[in-house]
Amino acid sequence: MRGKKTLATGLTLLFLLLAGCGSGNNGKDSGAAAGNTASSADISSGWDIGFGGEAAPMEPSADEQGTDSSVYQNAGAKLVRRAEFSIQTEQFDQTVQALDRLVSECGGYFETASVRGGSYRDASASRWGEYVVRVPAERYSDFFNSAGTLGYITESSESSEDVGERYYDAETRLKTQRTKQERLLALLEQADTMEDIISLENALGDVEYQIEQLSSTLNRYDALISYSTFTIYLQEVGKVVQEVGESSTLGQRMTAGFKASCEGFVRGAQELLVWMSYNLVVLVILIAAAAIGGWAGLRKYKKWKTEQSEKQEP
Repeated sequence: MRGKKTLATGLTLLFLLLAGCGSGNNGKDSGAAAGNTASSADISSGWDIGFGGEAAPMEPSADEQGTDSSVYQNAGAKLVRRAEFSIQTEQFDQTVQALDRLVSECGGYFETASVRGGSYRDASASRWGEYVVRVPAERYSDFFNSAGTLGYITESSESSEDVGERYYDAETRLKTQRTKQERLLALLEQADTMEDIISLENALGDVEYQIEQLSSTLNRYDALISYSTFTIYLQEVGKVVQEVGESSTLGQRMTAGFKASCEGFVRGAQELLVWMSYNLVVLVILIAAAAIGGWAGLRKYKKWKTEQSEKQEP
């Protein structure tokens, strides 16, 4: 009888502790809920729920002591690396094929890819492509340095984020939750009343939910750390033009301006010819109408001129 009371006392204390920890974490992202789960780590590491005696304090184990700065220094940084490129190209299809080969050579894959413009209804429109590429972290430099061969890079940026603190914090809390799960399973084997069994199973459900959330967080971090992310914006242009900088000489700037003016005139004439080819029938009708109108007007003018001459004669 005394053993059952002791077990009930231990269960009551454990449920109160779990309720205080679980209520702050349910429905939240495990990666961001460091404060709430940390309290559960302190509780579970500070007490040993025995089966035959009262709940007694115990020394926290090495895995349950929390995460201090020394842990991160010893384990090393956990870097999430990202980079972006804005690229212009005169040969859009060839550049896309080159990008596909580069991704394959680096052992990566396309996470997303989209192209807009250049449709059947607007054949003269330039195309825009946006690609999100995942490349193994060890091939980051290879892909970054080779991206310049795809076209003319107008803009590039890169960033890295050390998620080591959050990673090791989630890892430590996951160990704590698994230790708690083992203790609950041991208590469940000792339970002999339906009330205790139901309460333990509910507590196990909460702990398993926390384990799933923390495992998902670690898996997401592992994916971001092991594969770097590249975002590539690809623009199709008629001609790649490298602007002359302000530090260039006056002659260089004037030459570049004159060259751009000539190229603009030629490009405008070409666009006009293309427009005329698309609207040839309309242009023929307008020219014919203008010719008929001009001929009729000329005849009317000559007739009026003759009448005026006859009136002036004696």
